[in-house]
Parts: sequence; C-alpha cells; structure tokens
Amino acid sequence: MSVYTPLSHSQLAHVLDSYGYRLLDFQAASHGIENSTFLIEAQDRHQHPAPLVLTIFETLDHDALAPYLVLLAHLAEQGLPVPAPLTDHHGQDQITVAGKPAVLMPRLAGEHDFVVDLDRCRQVGALLARLHQCDTGALLALPDERQRLETLATQLNQLPDDHREGARALLSDWQARPAGTTLIHGDLFRDNLLWQQGRISALLDFYNACLDYPEYDLAVTLNDWCVDSNDKPVAAREQALLEGYREHGGQLDDSLLLEALAVAALRFWLSRLAGPVSEHSEGQGSKDPEEFARIFQWRIEALAK
Repeated sequence: MSVYTPLSHSQLAHVLDSYGYRLLDFQAASHGIENSTFLIEAQDRHQHPAPLVLTIFETLDHDALAPYLVLLAHLAEQGLPVPAPLTDHHGQDQITVAGKPAVLMPRLAGEHDFVVDLDRCRQVGALLARLHQCDTGALLALPDERQRLETLATQLNQLPDDHREGARALLSDWQARPAGTTLIHGDLFRDNLLWQQGRISALLDFYNACLDYPEYDLAVTLNDWCVDSNDKPVAAREQALLEGYREHGGQLDDSLLLEALAVAALRFWLSRLAGPVSEHSEGQGSKDPEEFARIFQWRIEALAK
C-alpha cells in the first residue's frame, strides 16, 4: 500500500514491544491506496516467528474505526478467513501511532496473486455468499455507503460532458432507493484477497464494509474480477462468479444487479477522480480513473438496453 506515514525501525520496534513482540524486519505493503500498511517479521515472547501487519489509518479516527474492528473479530469467530485485531498489554485493539489510529493484526498465510480464471471467480462468488449470510446482530453501527456516494457526488462536475447528466441521474435514482440490510465488503478487488495453493486464504481490508444490497457488493467485485485487459466485461467470468454465489446460498435480483454494476463503476470512477489521501506518499498512490471510465461506459450501455 502507499505509505503516507513512514516509520523508522525504532518507532516500529517500540509499537511491537507493547504487544510483546520483537521486531526483526519490515517493509511497506505494495497494494492499496488509502492507509499506511507495514508487513512485519517479528518474534513472540517464546521466540516463535510472528508475521504481523500494522495499519495506520489516514482518514478514520478512533471512534470511526471501532465498528470495523468489532466486525473483523466477529467474522473471524464465524470462521471466515479474516484477520482479527490483536490487543496490546492494556487490552486495547487500537492504538495511536504518529498521532493516528493504528491496528496490529496477524498476517494470514498466502500471497497476492492477480491471475483470474473461472475457478477463482467461483471461489470469490462462494466467499461473498458466505459473507452476505453472516449474522449482523452483534455489530456496532457501520457507516452508510449512501453517505460515501453523496460525498463523491461532488466530483460529478469532473466527468466529461457526455456522461455528466446521465451519471447524475443514475446516482440520484440509486440514492432514492432505501439502503439494503446485508453485510457487504464494498471493496473486494483482487488486491484484497490472498491465495495459497490456488485457494482463497485471506479476505482483507474491510474498511468500506457496510449494510447495503448484496447486488452492490457483487457489482463492485464483478467490475474488477470479470473484465478483460481493455476493461470490457467477460461474460464467462461473470457467470462463474454468480454461479459460485448462488451455489452457496446467495440470492440476488438480476435487474438490481444491472443497475448496481453501473453505480459501482461510477463510484470508483468518482473516488479516483477525488485523488489520493495525500500528495506526499511512498508507493502506489492513487489509481487511474480512466479504467473505471471505460467500465462505466460498458455498464451504462448495458443498462440502457
């Protein structure tokens, strides 16, 4: 990930000491754009290897972060491949690093692997079905995706003239719809999964999670996993992902999914136009808005048919 808050070896060693770990080595993660994330090699108090991840949050404050940490612990308890936050010597699951909220988690097994095939699409669909069926009764209130979309609507004037009014009408229609009540990830791009021996080993980055329609979560996912190198939708991949979803108990409304695909493409087009969290970062920074401009074009044309 991009690093907006760099840390020295001694700073990170001090952080780990409060959890009972000894720092051996670390590096900045190479994927993602919103927070500062460090991959850590450490030893526990018994000198056993302890791979860890420290995330420093660049926009969320401590109160805003709390519901996500409750969610991660809840999902890990239910057997999903999700890292639960560790607690320090004071029993706290979040700390302050360089004046910002931070969380230390175990680094789950597996590696990023951006290869896409039909089997992997089915696995992703099956995982989303499991997530969407999770009980949300014990969770703290999560942010509303509609609020994020309302904020992003300020970027509509940056769109080309031939898309601006259509995008505004699409977003207005979607926002007028009551929010759904299903737990969704909201950001299941390829860089938010780890793989081990061809199987999903970890689902990461729940900081866009909220309650909304499962079709919206599927749309976000399909727009990343099921497009080709020219950002054109690939029907066979879409079919495989949706088959995996349905086979594991997922239910969806096809007409709502068609609209959600256009809304999700617009959402990430607008967020990329909004730019990175900070102009001063190490690593990846913001991503190309034109990728989602092309995906939006395909999706809005399909919706108009």
